[in-house]
Amino acid sequence: MEALGITVHFLLIACVLIFPLVLSVRGHGFLRVNLIAIPVCSLLLGMAALWPELFRDIRLAMMGFDFDGMTDTERARNVAPELRDEATRLYWSYMGIGWPLKAIIASIIMLPWPTVAFFLARFTRFVRARLFSDA
Repeated sequence: MEALGITVHFLLIACVLIFPLVLSVRGHGFLRVNLIAIPVCSLLLGMAALWPELFRDIRLAMMGFDFDGMTDTERARNVAPELRDEATRLYWSYMGIGWPLKAIIASIIMLPWPTVAFFLARFTRFVRARLFSDA
């Protein structure tokens, strides 16, 4: 079950990295690449930030965890005995910054990526033209 969560998370991040490259390779202009890629990448980063918390809720609900309990024993009373420690650990892993702040920070850090991808695609096209024009 945990492998599914990790796989989906990495697929979302891979889409963030690949999407601007695909737009740039298809020959879109600088402005179009940035106007399309920045909102789409921000949305994907938001989904990537939300996914671990959503997946944690799904896992806890499937274990039978009671989110309304006041103590750890009340919250874990419907959880199988062999899963109680894991359920309690998952519940307490909620502490820290939330997914909206993670998404905002990731979007700010990834903001220049579409521009870098555009110039990387242009540079690759330039190098290929130089190499194959001499042949």
